[in-house]
Amino acid sequence: MHKEHKRLLAMLRLQERRKAHPQFSDSYVGSTHRFYGVPVPARRALLKAWLKESGGSSAREIRAVADSLFLGASHEEKTMGAYLLGYRKDVRAIIAMRDLDRWLDQLVGWAEIDALCQNIFSADEMRANWDAWQHFLIKLSKDTNVNKRRASLVFLTGATAKSDDTRLHTLAYENIEHLRHEKDILITKAISWLLRCMVDTRKSDVAQFLDRHTDLLPKIAVRETHRKLETGKKNR
Repeated sequence: MHKEHKRLLAMLRLQERRKAHPQFSDSYVGSTHRFYGVPVPARRALLKAWLKESGGSSAREIRAVADSLFLGASHEEKTMGAYLLGYRKDVRAIIAMRDLDRWLDQLVGWAEIDALCQNIFSADEMRANWDAWQHFLIKLSKDTNVNKRRASLVFLTGATAKSDDTRLHTLAYENIEHLRHEKDILITKAISWLLRCMVDTRKSDVAQFLDRHTDLLPKIAVRETHRKLETGKKNR
């Protein structure tokens, strides 16, 4: 355990309040890891304060702390590793796909996967290293680990919502088609989420895709995407 990880963990434990927050459970976030019951805003505040104190730390030093956090025993430590990457663009610039693959091995359930995969890496960052990202996301879509298969979809949600780049959207459709037969809610909900994000930048394309694949896609994805196309929102 990195020495700064130890310090962050001590600070985290001071805020433990599981009894006051029964929503922190394996059923709520889909994880079987330990819970301290520390809400996301409190975790983020803790990290920001720590970053301010360690403002002179290099990108490699911060990556080492994030790496240690992902190996932590608790849900909070793992998600804080992801949040840390989101705060430092210079750290993300030195992260390799093998790092992401290793970290994904430590994550279980939608909350942990989404912490790392949703809106951490921008469309521009993906496009700047496209060959590596494309190969990595295709590989994830075929992994035996359902959490990694979910990641292959969630990594593209923020990117396709903000960019109409053909490469991003083509890959999104490819991964959706590869996973559309799955029944696990981790996948069916992620397909719905990704399609709804794609509506923001390529609405007509999504409508056409939905028309062609209505009988092949998860029902929840068809229902929620139609609603987004019609109303601009997930729910009426």
